[in-house]
Order: sequence, then C-alpha cells, then structure tokens
Amino acid sequence: MIAVKKLEEDRWKEYRDLRLEALKKEPIAFGSSYDEEKNISEEEWRRRIGNALFALSKDKLIGMIVYTRGNKIKTKHVANIYGVYVTKEYRGQGVGRKLIDRVLEEKDQNSPYKINKFACSQYLNTKPTCGVCLKVCPIGNQRAR
Repeated sequence: MIAVKKLEEDRWKEYRDLRLEALKKEPIAFGSSYDEEKNISEEEWRRRIGNALFALSKDKLIGMIVYTRGNKIKTKHVANIYGVYVTKEYRGQGVGRKLIDRVLEEKDQNSPYKINKFACSQYLNTKPTCGVCLKVCPIGNQRAR
C-alpha cells in the first residue's frame, strides 16, 4: 500500500537523499542540479521539507512532490510545483498521480485552481491527456473547470 503524507522535520536526511537521487538520475526534470544541492545545510533541508509531500511504501520514501501555494487573495488558488519524482521501481503504478491528487485535496473547495511549472507526461509516465491533466489543465496553465 502506498501512503502519501508530509514528513516530520527530523526525517530531513531521507528527503535530502531522495532529492539528490532525483537530481542525479533525472537531471533534465529539475531546475536545480546535484552539484548545487549536495552541500545544502541541515537547516535548509529542514525548512524545505515543509513544502513537500512524500509517497511511502512500508515507510520507505519512493516519491515526492515539492510545491508552494500562494498566500495572497489573488494567488491562494495557485500551486507552484517545482519537483515531482518517483523512484524507478515504482513508476507506472500511479504514484505520481497520487502525489498530485493530494496537492489538489489541500485546496479550498470553493476556489478555482491553477497549477504552474508542472512536469507531467515524461516524468509521471502519463499522456498529456491523462485524468490528472484534464482535471487541472496544467499544460498551458489553464484553470480547472
């Protein structure tokens, strides 16, 4: 069973290791590089973990999604997704979709929703017309219907 949840700050080393794995194995999918992040301080990793959700199998990290939400009236409906990663052995099993769905669950039920900076098809093993894309229209940054 795959669980999706936030992690406690004291699990920052697991987050760091997964992030660095992602940067090494899929460098084209991220705006940062392994060399830029390998020496980030413990304090920074502890801060960053609050903006991530994790997929776990038997309490082992197998995927992540890093995002922020707008904090102003005109941007509170916007999620900015900066990193989606699923370990190779769990790809094609809907883990990426579960992570995105969980981000969407956190939105205010009465507000429209928009996603920016989204990486979909190649890294989530889905087609541009997958259910997730149709639901939130991330390709082209269109509002959900």
